[in-house]
Amino acid sequence: MPGRLTQTFSDPDQVAAVLRTGNAKYKVIGRGTFHAELTAVPLAHITVQRGRESLPRVAYHGMGPNQVAILGWLGEHPLPVIRGTQMRPGEFMSHGRDMESYHRTVGSIDHVAVTLNAEDLARGAIDLTGRALCVTSGEILRPSDQATAQLLSVVASATRIAQAAPDILSSEAATHGLEQALMYAMIMCLMECSRRREPAPRARHTQIMARFAAIVEAHADRALHVPELCALLGVPERTLRKCCHQHLGMGPHQYLLRRRMHLAQRALLQADPHSETVTGIATNCGFWELGRFAVVYRSMFGEPPSDTLRRAPEAPMRVTVRASGAV
Repeated sequence: MPGRLTQTFSDPDQVAAVLRTGNAKYKVIGRGTFHAELTAVPLAHITVQRGRESLPRVAYHGMGPNQVAILGWLGEHPLPVIRGTQMRPGEFMSHGRDMESYHRTVGSIDHVAVTLNAEDLARGAIDLTGRALCVTSGEILRPSDQATAQLLSVVASATRIAQAAPDILSSEAATHGLEQALMYAMIMCLMECSRRREPAPRARHTQIMARFAAIVEAHADRALHVPELCALLGVPERTLRKCCHQHLGMGPHQYLLRRRMHLAQRALLQADPHSETVTGIATNCGFWELGRFAVVYRSMFGEPPSDTLRRAPEAPMRVTVRASGAV
């Protein structure tokens, strides 16, 4: 198994592609040059991931049909907003099967995730404690100090081994012991904790945002307008705006514009400058006012779109969104 267990990234889409906590789609919304580091320790039944990111971003996460996870945060960084709920120090977010939600950070972030198959967790809980255990989507957990310290200690040991001595993970005996320690620590966190359930109105807004994400993804090749979105969702514009501000930290129009700008940047970076043009790429992304497109693009990414088209695809991703939200 050991190979390259720690990776660094300058592109948020690359981070999304390797996350083990489900399918993720990232959109950076902060100013500066994006940098991330991710250490993954994939064991037989459990995957541990420890990640650091440098910029605020919005990500949409979808868990697999048999996956469950708990997600926590380290350090003194501001904590994220998940499913429209501001996380607090000492809390973990539980991710159940098929859970879908927006995650929004407001600055640098240092996160840990422990992911495994739901049936493996249920069997492990019965074997260790004699009690059945399931993970509820969107439940906020506050484990006891002892349970939290134990889990974070095992996660720290796993990531240190992955970074400094990955060959140790070739030993079946070593990985079995590590996996058992992780399983026990995760079960204790899930059992020895207080729980904050998602209020019914917030759960309804989360469902609206899941449909919002699906509609936006299905119409990625054209501009969507807020009245059209409201009609497709079957909700008033006031409700959609409230949901977007809760989950995304911005209104629907602003989010959709930024999203299409990121799609345009991605297309420009991947294009052949000898055969493709800024005009063609911009119109394919739904931008028809090319002068305004160029102005907004430069305000977000710190360079005109023509420079991006000429730049090497492997160059670091720059994001320079105006703090005023003028885009």
